[in-house]
Amino acid sequence: MSLETDIPCPVRFNPFKHHRNYILSILQDASPEEIRILLDPVCNNYIDIYTGTLTPEDIGNAVLGIVKLKQVLLPDDFEKWVSSAKGYRQILLPDGSEWILRKSNETERYIHLHPARTGTFCYRFKGSTLKTVFLLKSMSPRGKQIFSLENVNQIRLQIGLSPVKKLEKGRGILNCYERFF
Repeated sequence: MSLETDIPCPVRFNPFKHHRNYILSILQDASPEEIRILLDPVCNNYIDIYTGTLTPEDIGNAVLGIVKLKQVLLPDDFEKWVSSAKGYRQILLPDGSEWILRKSNETERYIHLHPARTGTFCYRFKGSTLKTVFLLKSMSPRGKQIFSLENVNQIRLQIGLSPVKKLEKGRGILNCYERFF
């Protein structure tokens, strides 16, 4: 498993928020308490998740290669490059996945990276749905799925989310669970 620190500087990429295989590797061994801590910075808005085979480190290296090729690796050059295109740039990586580059607020990791929402190898879910599904998985006995409305709403209340009225196959929480697990 790659660590977030394996991502080369100056790239800022949160694999727990945007990389399916990384997320799955964390969920495999983490306790519900550890997952709650990891989920703290995850907003409830839509989140795009890369589902391809590149590791977070591979993605960071590919981005660096593109930025170097375009001669915009230095912070000022990068900022001018993204600013000249409405504040972001969309790039294509070798596996065909599409990514968005923005200027980060961080000095050391100034290239903020996340999957393009319309790109290949991308799922899009609400952050609140992801939080619910990740905790549902962590609280389920190995190999068993606990999908009652009561269990789902109990988890949601524990993390400050409002209850849902129903669970529908192929939609929302159940769709997210099926895609991930």
